[in-house]
Formats: sequence, C-alpha cells, structure tokens
Amino acid sequence: KINEIKIKSFKIIISRMLTNEDYKKININNIKFVNKFILNFTINDEKIINNNYYSKIKINFNQYSIIDYFIKNKIKYVNYTPDKFLIIIKEQNELDSHLLSKENSFYKYLFNSKNKIFNQFFHLPNLDYNDRFLFSDYHFENDIFNNNELLNKKYKTNYQILIKSNKENNFYVTSFYLYYNNKKYFISELKGNYINYEIIFNKILSKSINKWKDINNIDTSIINTLECKIKINNVKELSYVRNLLQSNTMINNFQLKLIELNKNIYNISYFGNLNIFKNSLEKNRLRLILDNDTCEIKLV
Repeated sequence: KINEIKIKSFKIIISRMLTNEDYKKININNIKFVNKFILNFTINDEKIINNNYYSKIKINFNQYSIIDYFIKNKIKYVNYTPDKFLIIIKEQNELDSHLLSKENSFYKYLFNSKNKIFNQFFHLPNLDYNDRFLFSDYHFENDIFNNNELLNKKYKTNYQILIKSNKENNFYVTSFYLYYNNKKYFISELKGNYINYEIIFNKILSKSINKWKDINNIDTSIINTLECKIKINNVKELSYVRNLLQSNTMINNFQLKLIELNKNIYNISYFGNLNIFKNSLEKNRLRLILDNDTCEIKLV
C-alpha cells in the first residue's frame, strides 16, 4: 500500500509539471524509478480499529532531483501553476446570441456549480453592462485583442479562455481558445446533439491547462546566456538576491564577473525562453529589465 501511495503521489506531482504528451514518456508505475526522487516518508497516527489498520503517510519528494531528471532527458516542464482563467463565453443559436450575458446557459451552470476545481481555475466575469461595453460581439469575432486586454486589466488576470458554442438544427459545435499575451491559441472543438456542462467544462479546463503548459514550459534543450547587473543596497540584500537566483530552477549557472559600487555584474545562463525566465524571476520578487542589450535585475 505504501508503494501504491508513493506512485499515486508522484503521478500527481509529475502531471502538474508536464504536458499530457510528455507525461506519457515517463515510466511512472515503476516503484524503483519513483523511489529515486523520494527524500523521506513518515507514518503517523497509527491505529487499529476492528482489525483494520489506519495511518497517515506523508511523502517528501526532492524537487531538484526531479528537475535534474527533466534536464538530463531534455523534457520540458513548468515550475508553477497558472493563474485563474477569465472565462469569456458566446452562446449562439438560430434566434439569439448571448455574449457575457446572464442569459447564457454556460454561465448559469458555472455560477451554480459546486465543483471546487472550476472555482480554483475559472474566473467568472460580472456579466454587467461594463463587460459588454469593453468586449462586444465585434471584438470577439474579429480578434480585437486590445479589448481582451481591457478585460484582463479589469479582472487582474493574464489568461482568458474564449468559448464559442453554436446550436443549429439541435446540433452543438463548441470551440474554445486560450488567449495570452496578445495571442489567441486554438485548443479544441467539441460536437454533439446535447451538452453535458460538467463534462464539457472538465474537458475545456484540462485541455486549456495543457495548452498553457505547452506555451509556458521550460525547454531544457535550450540554454541562453545574459550578462546582467544586479542592483544592491547592502551585503544582506546581496545574499538574499543570490539565494533567490540559486533557488530558481531555470538558471543553469551564474558567475560573478565584476564588482562595482552598489551593483555586481553576473554571467547568467538559463534554460529556455527569455520571457518565461523573466516571469519565473518575478515570481520571486526579481525584475529583469532589458534596455538596448543592457540587462539589469533588481529586487521589487
């Protein structure tokens, strides 16, 4: 049973870090393989009731050894979970069209849903007049991304799931997209004679998160290098910033090149894409600024 729990726990961790395609590449059901990444496990609150044994098992995995495995095997991964997705839905039939409307049956379902996963990842708009003023049917159909950004700003998010459901002759075609950073990515299209909202939103969420991973993953087969100034006020702050950099799993190596007044210059090599690297630094209160090929990192 302990081995089963180890494998199940490892699957949960790996599935959060990898796309569905990369997840299938790893032999996760091999307990010898899983044991390589376990730091320790503890068994607490043991008791026997009516000849049945009960306990609580806690397993600690070594994050750095998992990522080291990804790097050695050139497997792309993500090192954080996405923020909430703002849900923009247009529902259309032969007679009516409802965009960002309380008459929209998809929104009616979501507002009444008790699904904790939906509540965790879906950000529902107010569906008020201001929403429809910022983002009209014209903006939706013609990809006027400036207006997507206005909604993002209003709801303080970076990601949107755009859903368009069309009913014609009692047949539904529902297509959905991920919007991020002024780009619209097609995810999938679902067809059927009826709509099961629980099933369709589970598929939309799963496929959207997988697409988000594909866009934001760290490509371990690519290494880039930057020469960056790190602004510091004192030795304590320098130590703090260095610890933040050392804990960043995207950084392959960083070396001190030059010491100047209130700043040090480092050569930093990192895996993958610059924008993703910048985002990973911001998660740890570090801002990377590039200006005319001059790189600066500062604590924020």
